[in-house]
Amino acid sequence: MNKNQTAFTLAETLITLGIIGVVAAITIPTLISNYRKKQLEAQIKTTYATIQQTLRFAEDDGVSYSTVADGSNAAMKEWFDTFIAQHMKVEQVCINRTPKGCWHQVYYPSGSKYGNAEGIGDNILGFTIAKGASVTMDGYNANDMKNAFGIDTSESGLIFFFDANGKTKPNVLGKDVYIMAWTEKGLVPAGYSKTQSQIEINCYTGSGHYCLNKVINNNWEIPDKVWNKKVKYQQ
Repeated sequence: MNKNQTAFTLAETLITLGIIGVVAAITIPTLISNYRKKQLEAQIKTTYATIQQTLRFAEDDGVSYSTVADGSNAAMKEWFDTFIAQHMKVEQVCINRTPKGCWHQVYYPSGSKYGNAEGIGDNILGFTIAKGASVTMDGYNANDMKNAFGIDTSESGLIFFFDANGKTKPNVLGKDVYIMAWTEKGLVPAGYSKTQSQIEINCYTGSGHYCLNKVINNNWEIPDKVWNKKVKYQQ
């Protein structure tokens, strides 16, 4: 070895490895989080488009939001099989929480429970899409459509709750769980009749009901304010 050559000492090597470790510890979680966010955003867009296309086919068959069978389990199942299932690949269908497995417990951004492990609403029709999303839907009157979901309408409509990545966490409104409605206005996100300011307040600091509206207007990207918010799940 040339006497003028120098080599790293053990201490210098350890310091370098330590710096690399710190940088990795800081950057890798961020990279993973960003990847999961992008993946979820694609799933949200795909799920919305799938249901939107299915409802257009249903409308071509002469079916509208006002003709949904809401009553006996047999009538609801027949309606679904006739007008929805034939236009969409589904893995499982649940009528009034039977059988179990179409839905799961979801949460508000505050961490409190929203609905239960079988669905949201009363006469619930739920299903899982072959692409991975879970969906539960129920009819609501005009007053509920306006006050609970921010959609001004003079008629009853059908509310869709969907979890774009199924049972995989976070299972939180505004992150992977979203709300849209089938009304005389077509398929629209909750908060459709609200101002952008009202939508942002609801999505950033409120119930999260209007977050799909914000995501759509944000070029199908989940706002960082929503994505980075920590959720303390309540039992």
